[in-house]
Amino acid sequence: MTLDAVYEIIQQVSAAELKSQQYARWLASQLDSLHRVISLQGMDPVSDLRKFVLEYVSLAPRIVECVADCAEQCQRKLLFQPFIDISVEYFVHPSVQVLQHTGLDGLLVRAYQSHRLIEELYENNMSLRDSPICELRATQANLLAHYLIGEPFANEIDQATHVTFRNLVSMPDYYHLDLAIYLAHTNDHKWQPLNMAWLALLDNHNIQMSFSLGYSC
Repeated sequence: MTLDAVYEIIQQVSAAELKSQQYARWLASQLDSLHRVISLQGMDPVSDLRKFVLEYVSLAPRIVECVADCAEQCQRKLLFQPFIDISVEYFVHPSVQVLQHTGLDGLLVRAYQSHRLIEELYENNMSLRDSPICELRATQANLLAHYLIGEPFANEIDQATHVTFRNLVSMPDYYHLDLAIYLAHTNDHKWQPLNMAWLALLDNHNIQMSFSLGYSC
């Protein structure tokens, strides 16, 4: 399976949601119980949250595609390819537990798995974790997705992602691996618009994360 299949799955589920409004109705029922760090600033918070989810989902294969391109250019394909393959698998062959979540809800879970795996890839390497691609705003979208998925399932995904990561790389060797050459390719013309969209994801949908109010997964 390729990323083309992922894009098609996303298109089909997104189109079905826009017709059914099923996830929007669920969001409306959850507004009063959202985590206290989530602050919705817009006039239509349900629409803002749904648009956030739709964009968050659509960014998952685009980020994987850029990771693949950068890995190819810097001759690190063997290192990154397993992460790319698993990210695609999350969408096209979801686990039984994920299949219990249907529609846009299920798509959010699959995108969260993909985004979290890439996050693990970046955060566990010294040359990547201190770079702009690990900037705080880049992790806040994953936190919001975590809250929307809900516990304990989101915590189970986090633990499974951590185990998957540890099965793919050798620590601490991977932590000390110099990936500056990969990082250099994330500054190209294709990556930059994607990175800016990721960093602005919450702001563009009138959402803020107020960590002064306390944070706990």
